[in-house]
Amino acid sequence: MVIPENFALSNSDLRILRKLENFIPEKIFDMHAHLYDTAYLPNLARPGSIFAEGEAVADRAYYMRFQCPLYPRVRRLRLNLVSVPDRSYGERGSGHRARCNEFLTKHLEENPDDVGEAFVLPEDTDEDIAGLLTHPNIRGFKCYHVAAHRENTWQAEICEFLPESAWRAANERGLCITLHMAKDRALADPGNLENIREKVKKYPSAKLILAHAARGFAPWTVLEGVKRVTENVYFDVSAVCEPTAIFAVIKAAGADHVLWGSDFPVSMMRGKCVSIADSFIWLYSSMLAKLEPDTEAQANPGEANLVGVENLSALAQACDMLDLSREDIDNIFYHNGMRMFGLTD
Repeated sequence: MVIPENFALSNSDLRILRKLENFIPEKIFDMHAHLYDTAYLPNLARPGSIFAEGEAVADRAYYMRFQCPLYPRVRRLRLNLVSVPDRSYGERGSGHRARCNEFLTKHLEENPDDVGEAFVLPEDTDEDIAGLLTHPNIRGFKCYHVAAHRENTWQAEICEFLPESAWRAANERGLCITLHMAKDRALADPGNLENIREKVKKYPSAKLILAHAARGFAPWTVLEGVKRVTENVYFDVSAVCEPTAIFAVIKAAGADHVLWGSDFPVSMMRGKCVSIADSFIWLYSSMLAKLEPDTEAQANPGEANLVGVENLSALAQACDMLDLSREDIDNIFYHNGMRMFGLTD
């Protein structure tokens, strides 16, 4: 197996993980994990992308080899495989979306403890959606702005990449939908917020998961809107590297509506997402290495932890500030996911 240089735990990673040893539980349900074959990701797995590093096929063994060292006490592991998006899925003739679903189905056949989410396109009909449910452990849908039919997809409305047919199927079958919002203001955008409120009211048996603490990389976008969403909305906190947005969603929605996820392999990047002005920026180790050393600095400016380590540290800080119980923490890491999918041990 190819071992990407940056994936190995650094001394700084290890120091933080030792501090988190009693925080990270023995049972983990990763609610936002990406496994894939780069053969159907011609755009996402471009040179320089985290998806292009290491092995061409990232399977469960690959995840366990690199992600599991972040859980030093783990003895029970389940994954929710969130299908990796690629712009080519919209080109029906490419067959890439079908191959993505075949990869998901094969994984679930080989790993019956795991569940997964199929990728949906904005033009999917009810028949198309039914055709994606090729395994009983496909328990939800993943959508992403790259599927929207516009040039600047980052400004797409939710309805431009999440079809009504997916909402209907999720409502009828009690499935989940993982939504990574677009638009600069995320949940603070009036269009995004009203679309979410309208749809969860119309489809009360669908379980909406707002990824990355409602895309709370700029925490101010979460603080007000999170108070206005209803109880069939959940939040995964994957890849969020600052505690403020995590604190906000736990406080507003309750620990029983918050789910932990790694966003693997994004968790294997070295760097951190930080809020700045009214937005956010991803700082990578390659960027930090170009900074001039500061005599006041506590660390070499070129050093950076894994995003996964930063995320676990931010979650621990939020839980500590909220004085969460051990039960609450275990629910976030494991039991909330189990209940969402109606699973038992």
